[in-house]
Formats: sequence, structure tokens, C-alpha cells
Amino acid sequence: MTLLQQEKRFNILDFSYHIMKVQRFDERDEVIKQVPLKKFVERVRKFQILNNEVFGILTKYLNPPTSTGSPMENVRCFQPPIHSSVMR
Repeated sequence: MTLLQQEKRFNILDFSYHIMKVQRFDERDEVIKQVPLKKFVERVRKFQILNNEVFGILTKYLNPPTSTGSPMENVRCFQPPIHSSVMR
């Protein structure tokens, strides 16, 4: 997700984050399928912190340097070979 710069999309589409935000606003403590909502929200928060730390570390080390002092490698792109059955 970091290489494709999809962290924001991950955070938006992760439904557990939505449940956590709604529970903070609503402040209900219901039990759904033998799981207390507060316990679920606590676990979601712990995983959110862990995900943010992982994304932060990956972003720090995988983004290219912005200074002009470090040379960037030139990457050459080549077209993939075309199989003879496709050319017909």
C-alpha cells in the first residue's frame, strides 16, 4: 500500500475505523455476538496505532530523497516481448 501510495484509501475504506469513530460519538457499550463494543474499539485503536507506525516507517525509508545532493538512479523501461500467437 505504501509503494502504491494507498494509505489514505486504506484508512478510508477500513470499516473498523468507521465503527470506532461512531462509537466515540455515540458512546454506547453494547455486546454484539459476545464481543463488547468497547473492547472491540480498544483493539481497533491499537491496530490503528500499529498501522500508522508501520506506514510512517515505510514512508520514511521508501520515499526518494528530495534534496538535489543525492543522485537518483536512472531507470530504463522496456516493452515486454510480444508472443507470436498475439500478432495474428
